[in-house]
Amino acid sequence: MASCACQWASKTPTTSSRTSIARLIASSTPRALVFNCHITGLAVARSLAAHGVEVSALDPDPRGLGQASKAVIERHRCPNPLEDEKGFVAYLLDNARHFGEGAVLFPTNDEWVLAVARYRSQLETCYRVPFSELSVIDAVLDKRRLYADAHHLGIPIPRTYSLQDPRATAKEIRYPAIVKPAEQRRFYDRFGVKVFRAENAKELMRFAGEAADLACVAQEIVDVPAGGFYSLCSYVAPDGEMRGAFVGRKLEQYPEGFGTGCLVIGEQVPEILDRGTAILRAYGYHGISEVEFIWDPERREHLLLDVNPRVWKWIGLPIASGVDLPWLAYSEAIGRGDRAGALRDGMRWIYERDYALLAASRPLFPASGDVVNAVWDPDDPGPFAQLIKNEGPAGKYYCAC
Repeated sequence: MASCACQWASKTPTTSSRTSIARLIASSTPRALVFNCHITGLAVARSLAAHGVEVSALDPDPRGLGQASKAVIERHRCPNPLEDEKGFVAYLLDNARHFGEGAVLFPTNDEWVLAVARYRSQLETCYRVPFSELSVIDAVLDKRRLYADAHHLGIPIPRTYSLQDPRATAKEIRYPAIVKPAEQRRFYDRFGVKVFRAENAKELMRFAGEAADLACVAQEIVDVPAGGFYSLCSYVAPDGEMRGAFVGRKLEQYPEGFGTGCLVIGEQVPEILDRGTAILRAYGYHGISEVEFIWDPERREHLLLDVNPRVWKWIGLPIASGVDLPWLAYSEAIGRGDRAGALRDGMRWIYERDYALLAASRPLFPASGDVVNAVWDPDDPGPFAQLIKNEGPAGKYYCAC
């Protein structure tokens, strides 16, 4: 493993004025590194560039939408941590001088978060890491532990079963059921789906066997009504203070059933805020996160589904609504410690591609009112052009987030 040649110490932070992403300026503040830089990374890059931060995009594939943005000053191909985690970390260490002392790291998927967390002690000699240590990351990503701890805290969860004895679970669980992973990206890259849906015991046992080397649980499917998905989106500082919080409600997702959001609305629900805050505090988590809940009409409860210890696909909605989570994390990392301003509720976020595909099959919740687009921005058209190119004859590119 390479070692970092530069050793940076905490410095008195400098400030920079807010700027248009079309007017990127040489900044005395540390650079931000965003990886991988697709839909999620695009929102992070635009957020930080609007504050005068220089953003570099790292990705194994050059077709990510964020890499086509004017918010990004450099684009670099790097090793994929799913395939070569040590190579990815070595890449960061070898290029630390180029990126500048104390650059702030923004991983956008679980595998990137885990790679940084596992080699945190080496990376922190060169970079700033604005999220919790590996022990906390591992804990919140382990669905078995997460659900056990939520139960202890009195936070309701879907009916969940261990897969240590798949045959016993297959007999006990109610169908249809799902097999879901602790580490979603590795599962998704292998199988092309977020979860397995089992209609009967035979299917559940087969799926459990296929994913036996991945930490998985089995869960009874909740009949979630349309618009029944909620998330607490927040930035928590290392001292435990929640510097910014936002609740979003997912109205549409693609593919249907177990896809990712393509239409989301800001809707502040106190119960979601309270329960999400409780689970984050229980783990002592700090950083940006999304705590996901579903509404169970049978139990008339919001059930905890997942904790994502990172930025996520529709983070552009809280940013546009006044809770600029990437900036809060960045400002804390450089010693400023800013807090969110006034929250603007009721805005809608749309991922244009998936919403259009879904609209071809049935009537949808409307993308009306005050809408923020995931990709299209007339002042930054490059990402939308890349989206069209990715759908063309040269070869489709698709990354869920």
